[in-house]
Amino acid sequence: MKTDWVAEVFTTMRDCGEDISIVYGYQEQPASPAESRADPRWFEKPHNQFDGMSGLASLLRAEGLCVEKLPVLRGDRFTFARALRGFCAFLPALKIWPRQWRQFDGTLPVRFRPVRERLAWHLFSEGQTRRIIAAAKLAGVTVNTYLLFHLDAAVSARLTQPSSGRRWMIPVNLRGAVTRQPENAPHMSFLAVDLNGDESPGKVQKQIDALKSRAYHWGAWVALHAGKVIGARGMRNDLMMREKKQHGWTGIFSNLGVWEVPGGCHWIFCPAVWRAQPVGAGCLTMNGRMALSLQLHDGFGADLGTAYALLDDWKQRCLLPFTNDASPAREPCHAHVA
Repeated sequence: MKTDWVAEVFTTMRDCGEDISIVYGYQEQPASPAESRADPRWFEKPHNQFDGMSGLASLLRAEGLCVEKLPVLRGDRFTFARALRGFCAFLPALKIWPRQWRQFDGTLPVRFRPVRERLAWHLFSEGQTRRIIAAAKLAGVTVNTYLLFHLDAAVSARLTQPSSGRRWMIPVNLRGAVTRQPENAPHMSFLAVDLNGDESPGKVQKQIDALKSRAYHWGAWVALHAGKVIGARGMRNDLMMREKKQHGWTGIFSNLGVWEVPGGCHWIFCPAVWRAQPVGAGCLTMNGRMALSLQLHDGFGADLGTAYALLDDWKQRCLLPFTNDASPAREPCHAHVA
């Protein structure tokens, strides 16, 4: 049987004791304000079989909802030249990135707690969602960059050492540019965005645009297939070596974009976390309402209050440019690809 080396990356994490579950929550339209905080119906999908988009699509289809095609990457394609250029851009990311947390114990075993005990989430109103979109437009950046900028500020203020830099993994949807079977198999690469606390949203956008222009995501795609060269045992040895050296990026921020699914109500999404990326933040906008979520690796401890404090800081920063209930006209949005 042919090995799926992209899936094997996540299988390796699982075999080393990590929870590789992608989390989704189904939130029905509340009949009253009190019901708006009711616990969603939670689902988990293994990351070695699904990526964020395919996992969501499979759940929507299981509910009998129409999801014909998944979002695709447009205006880009894999070529040897782009892959080579991208791999050269990616190579510095192979260096050990020492952890810079105020308090994190990477030796603690993952406890595989129920979702409700480890995930913080918030569902914005339609008006608040429009305000966030307008704020990003006012700043001259994408919604994704706007959210990342404020997420990083919240994490920097609460979790990291004051002088430390932060490195975020930003997934890139490759559907349409690569074809893999089955449809639900992981079709994503990523960008590595380095932030130091002195950036503006515009500077973050320029960095992301530069990474794309250098085809970083295609270099990372090549790196995800490293198992073809070093094998499954080599992948596990490399992961354990990095663990011993306290290797760790800040985390992953994944935005599944904007979905209009009649009858789909509202959904929450959060990517998996592991020791080397212990902060997981997700965004999903469905039927006009944006949902943010956040989970912390067990190395931070089991206090869900820490995750909610961080989430509250993040969402308040996102809404700060608008201090009243005036809602700008709604802007059309498209599914996020980077």
